[in-house]
Amino acid sequence: MKGYNPIELAEKLRPKMIDLKNKKVLLAVLAGTEQQKDLTKERFFESIFRSKIYTKPEDKELDPFRGEPAGIAAKKLNVTPDECNAAFLGQINGCNLNCWYCYVDRVCNSANPKYGRYFSAEEYLKQFLVEKRKNQDSPNLDLRLNILRISGGEVFIVPEIIVWMVQALEEFKLEDYIYVWVDCNLVTGDFYWKYLTAKQREKIRNFKNLGVCVCHKGFDRQTFHENTRAAPEFFDEQFKLHRRLIDEGLDVYSYLYPVTISTDNLRKRIATFMDKLREEVSEYAPLRMATPPIKVYGPTKKRLTPEREKALENQWKAMEIWKEELQKRYTPEELSLKPHEVPVRK
Repeated sequence: MKGYNPIELAEKLRPKMIDLKNKKVLLAVLAGTEQQKDLTKERFFESIFRSKIYTKPEDKELDPFRGEPAGIAAKKLNVTPDECNAAFLGQINGCNLNCWYCYVDRVCNSANPKYGRYFSAEEYLKQFLVEKRKNQDSPNLDLRLNILRISGGEVFIVPEIIVWMVQALEEFKLEDYIYVWVDCNLVTGDFYWKYLTAKQREKIRNFKNLGVCVCHKGFDRQTFHENTRAAPEFFDEQFKLHRRLIDEGLDVYSYLYPVTISTDNLRKRIATFMDKLREEVSEYAPLRMATPPIKVYGPTKKRLTPEREKALENQWKAMEIWKEELQKRYTPEELSLKPHEVPVRK
């Protein structure tokens, strides 16, 4: 297994993804893409922004996201979780990974300005407020917007957008009324510390209504490489950044999409991953991790191969093993907690 260096790729993409002079980042234009076909009219705004519903009716029993970010947002904002089931987001155009199961068209992750528009945090926030006000009294709670999500692409290639958004919310005096959810793919190395000052990081850390959701792109070197085509050694870098973000004082949650082509020694591989999380990130990290299934949207469908279809079948077995391994390591009381009720660290 060889693969590319995703951190080097991130450095190459970054200059096209950010306009430092005007404090803007490149957001993907979704009009005309396969992803657009997956969106309904009430969830797609100005060809760029959309509203993501986290737990759909058919997922209620499965509850793949274990209630987040709705649970923590509802607690912070003093509203019901049902009022936090949708998040407003724009997608940063540019990503340093090539995950085959990504629901985003490649052009929307290319950092090519031809397929995007530059937005400031203030412009992003104003668009959010327009849509929020339209539906703030809607009887359909999935149309109400209380969560502003900064997604991608990869946000942490241009971490300045996080502090710019925090500053915009404070300037608009909305810091107590909106919850910010930030995505991270865990393979941007030291970008967060390299491109943000200590003062900027402190401002983010002190912003009470913000959570970071990191995504592990495999549960061993083999699956990491299968999923991303990146060099397998960067699998280990994920744990370092995950831990470092926690040490930074951020409220960190995580995902694992447990797709795998091979089921050989599957239980041992998953158990090893879980123990590595406990040892290198936090004793409670697995309890703050969701293992949702991959859904095949338009862009994903075009990338399917017989091997990848097999990986999609195998994810269900992997999810069951994950649950069983959790039961071996935690008490029933601990397992009953929602992720936001679990301490970030022991």
